[in-house]
Amino acid sequence: MNALDIVKPAKLHITAFQDSAFTRPVRPAPNKLTAAYNPESLSIKQDNTYETKQGASTGGAKARYYASNSRQLSVTLSFVGVDFGPYGLNAPIAKPLDVGQQLDLFQRLCQTINSETHEPSYLRLNWDKGGLRSTFEARLKSYDISYGCVDRGGEVLLADLTATFVEAVHPTKQRARQRLSSPDLSHRHLVLAGETLPMLCLRYYGSAAPYLQVAAFNQLDDIRVLTPGQELLFPPLAAPGGSV
Repeated sequence: MNALDIVKPAKLHITAFQDSAFTRPVRPAPNKLTAAYNPESLSIKQDNTYETKQGASTGGAKARYYASNSRQLSVTLSFVGVDFGPYGLNAPIAKPLDVGQQLDLFQRLCQTINSETHEPSYLRLNWDKGGLRSTFEARLKSYDISYGCVDRGGEVLLADLTATFVEAVHPTKQRARQRLSSPDLSHRHLVLAGETLPMLCLRYYGSAAPYLQVAAFNQLDDIRVLTPGQELLFPPLAAPGGSV
């Protein structure tokens, strides 16, 4: 049996806004694009910047921490110009979809400079994976289009678009994050798909051991499964002897 007969493609939704607060939709409508995507192609990357200068008479740079860079999300979207129906290749071929129009919509929402703001749009990405929904607010960094099939009339029937988005955080949210990241306050974290409680404890405490304490603090019913978009608090933990 062909894979297209049984596999329902995952969907990624891109909604475009004119402002960083995500309150003013891009005009004219539509301001939203839905496309199939390859779940295996979706990845989120975060890296840090360190000082690279090397002191005199030393064997290497100290790699002193400088800043955490914005997260980047990469994903491959698929635009197919033939509708095979709900049962794949065994179903009658329906009216072709217009791949060119979908690509034009992507470029208008993600790349085109808005006349009112003189900047590209702010984008809210939503996707489902394994029945769970995740959200990523960002702006487009780059994209590549690969054309896989063209009909006799020159109409595009298949195109893959690989895009990279840079996370865009509103200044108000950024200030709140900075306050919540202070050493004397609890850390607030929005769960991403695939993250586990021991993994997050290792990030914030340097050890996975406190995961039961964190679970109790957040009143979690199930410590094995975290829901993307779920908010968790990682409080200062008392060290032996009662100090924090």
